[in-house]
Amino acid sequence: MIARATAWLAADKHSTYGLSVTRMILGFIVASQLIVNWPDRHYTWGDGSRWTEQVLAGRGWPSFLGLFSQVGGHWFDVAYLATIAFGVLMMLGVYTRASSFMVLLLWVSLYVSNPFVGSGGDAILRVVLLYMCFTDAGRHWSVDARRASRRGEVRSIVPAWMSNILHNLAIILIVHQVVMVYLASSFFKVQSTVWKDGTAVYYPLQTDAYSPWNDLLHPLYANSAFVAGATYTAIVVQMFFPVFLLYRPTRFLALIAVTGMHLGIGLLMGIMYFSLVMIAVDMILVSDTSWVRALAWVRARRGARPRDLEPEHLQDEEHVSTRDGEHVVVRDEKQGAQDVNPVT
Repeated sequence: MIARATAWLAADKHSTYGLSVTRMILGFIVASQLIVNWPDRHYTWGDGSRWTEQVLAGRGWPSFLGLFSQVGGHWFDVAYLATIAFGVLMMLGVYTRASSFMVLLLWVSLYVSNPFVGSGGDAILRVVLLYMCFTDAGRHWSVDARRASRRGEVRSIVPAWMSNILHNLAIILIVHQVVMVYLASSFFKVQSTVWKDGTAVYYPLQTDAYSPWNDLLHPLYANSAFVAGATYTAIVVQMFFPVFLLYRPTRFLALIAVTGMHLGIGLLMGIMYFSLVMIAVDMILVSDTSWVRALAWVRARRGARPRDLEPEHLQDEEHVSTRDGEHVVVRDEKQGAQDVNPVT
């Protein structure tokens, strides 16, 4: 078992497709959130937010994370625009590790300047950004991947086994973070009376603060069966999420359920960025094998030749060609057969 675990960690990188989707969504969240808040930037994080200084003094953040607290006026705008720019670069996968690190540094600095502005989604975003700095998040659908396909393989200064281990350990930590979030959320829920009696979903939907579609949603939250079903489904999916991940059929059902739950929170309650963060992180739980099959299905539906729409880094691979038990085998013409069995 130890040998198998070691091979899993060091032989190849896992969840590369899902991580690429996570990278694109998180980059979009950072850039779009700052663009949307451009008119209020000085009041929210800049000179106008000095009323939070007593709170800042008590937090004890390292000084190098206080960039936005130490600059003002035009220099604040420069740092703000730089954060947007690095968010776009991370989304496009341009020098992915460097742009991810800069987004992490600037985003944390922005949060430090006003800790009253933020949500649970922002906290998860910062944690995942930290882990992403150790991953190969630009392997697919990125400028880095396109550049690598043109120039060919470049010998890395870091041994492949070390890079693989760092990547896979970071994936494990991200999955652990997701599981802990769902488990903790479910345990808090079952301690609440409104969650235990099946009415919790009713309250946010019928308030203007949490529901931008209050009038349209009235038939839904007036239906007791819908309210109770949504309430108990949320508890069950979150509490048993780690168990559902152990088996492939239940894993897909859990991912569909939890993605639908976050879409519901984002669309019906207007908490879109929190929902996008959770959906982005959940994408890591979809295995590379599933992503490859989905791409093949899309190509078949579009009637394109398989290699016409092949991701550039896979164009010299003949993938999903054989099965070895539960493992799908990728056959590389240069390196022979490789197992790409998923992390989950």
